[in-house]
Amino acid sequence: MRGGLEPLAKALNALATGLNLTVRNVTTHTRTELSEQEAMERLAAYSYLARLLDQCETASADTEESDR
Repeated sequence: MRGGLEPLAKALNALATGLNLTVRNVTTHTRTELSEQEAMERLAAYSYLARLLDQCETASADTEESDR
């Protein structure tokens, strides 16, 4: 997280993309049911992503200041 904003943003984006590609709607693509352990691990991965996103601060540039 200390590597700067751009690498952090790319890492969070990659984590979110990976989670969505590997976790989301898996039950529609397989016929086997998830074990409780697998389900908890997937939930934990999303929880970790949410925690990282909650720790982020958002800032926007003031349009008047950027025109100067």
